Amino acid sequence: MGKKRKKSTAENRYAHLAQPQCELDFHTDRSILPQEVKRRTLAFVSKAKKAGHTRIRIITGKGLHSRGRPMVKPQVERTLNQLLKDNVIHSFYQENLKHGGEGAIVVEL
Repeated sequence: MGKKRKKSTAENRYAHLAQPQCELDFHTDRSILPQEVKRRTLAFVSKAKKAGHTRIRIITGKGLHSRGRPMVKPQVERTLNQLLKDNVIHSFYQENLKHGGEGAIVVEL
């Protein structure tokens, strides 16, 4: 058997910088209205900015359990697009597969 190589502190020193500092999870909410999604998204972004965060995650789910078509993710994206247009946030993008893929959005504040 070969020895397991322990990762050095130098290799992992900056790994935490790429991680969101807080998250909002809509994934478990059932029957939430679009207005509530917008209100909670705006409040979350505002609170995160006041706390000095630079990267946050919003978990929307993929919409697989929605009645009809997905509602949460499109509403979050519309809200974030307005915040981007108003220069409140710098950018947003789909999370990588390891951390939620299509069901999560990372926001750069």
